[in-house]
Amino acid sequence: MGNTSGQAYSLMVMTPVLPGREAPLQDVLRALPAGEDSPLARMGTTHFARWLVLHDLVYQGPPQQPDSLKSPYLVFVTSFDGDLDGYLAGMRTLMANEADAVWSNCVGYPGSTDPAGFSAYMMHNQIESTVFVSAYPDATVADVRASLLLRRQLTEFAIAAQGMDAPAVQREFLIRFASEGA
Repeated sequence: MGNTSGQAYSLMVMTPVLPGREAPLQDVLRALPAGEDSPLARMGTTHFARWLVLHDLVYQGPPQQPDSLKSPYLVFVTSFDGDLDGYLAGMRTLMANEADAVWSNCVGYPGSTDPAGFSAYMMHNQIESTVFVSAYPDATVADVRASLLLRRQLTEFAIAAQGMDAPAVQREFLIRFASEGA
């Protein structure tokens, strides 16, 4: 299946923006916190996510035929741990206010208070990923975070160990990392 790579799932949703709602939508997107404070980070399973507003198609010359969109589209792309149903349930419950603030600017959005309607809306507007490559297909977000923490700890250890003799390095290493399976 194109939407999966190992245990990771790729979701892309394209929804038409309601007439006159592009500027308010852009304001909502700009106001969303990023990084660790992002509502999608709050879910704990999001590897990557991005919202963007697609204003029109770009004509790149022949042999392409000129084409344009009838309205702007909100494009949402994400990769996450687990299955689609669980992720959509998390979006609907753990970031309901943000989901409503974003998608209420789009045609036909039923709101987060309608569980079946929310999932149906997202799946109806889903674009199948024909090719999805995950940097760490078998690693969960928790696995990646643990690895980054271990890397930071090892770097700090290497800096602190400068100038120690070999027995002291070994002793200090075992004290710090014995529980890591060293």
